[in-house]
Amino acid sequence: MDGIVHQLDAYKQRATYGAVAELVGALPRGLMTGLAKTPTYSWVVAATSGTESRRGFPTGYSVTQIHHDCCRQICEADDNIIDSAEVLREWLLRRRK
Repeated sequence: MDGIVHQLDAYKQRATYGAVAELVGALPRGLMTGLAKTPTYSWVVAATSGTESRRGFPTGYSVTQIHHDCCRQICEADDNIIDSAEVLREWLLRRRK
């Protein structure tokens, strides 16, 4: 999990809870349980909008807890979000080369 999040942070790339959870073998709802709401983890975001979430936003974060580049992407309505585990896996592999 930490390796994925650090890559997302290094490349300023958002990925959904579902995509990250599938790669680490967890459930999306419990993925961030016990982790601090820090700018580094703010790159993991909601896939859809609902009563407690908005697409592209890290759920439950205040503006001060979201990385400033992540906030910029949200404000600019940049929808470049990795939505699937397969796409995330490929994205991570390309960063290792």
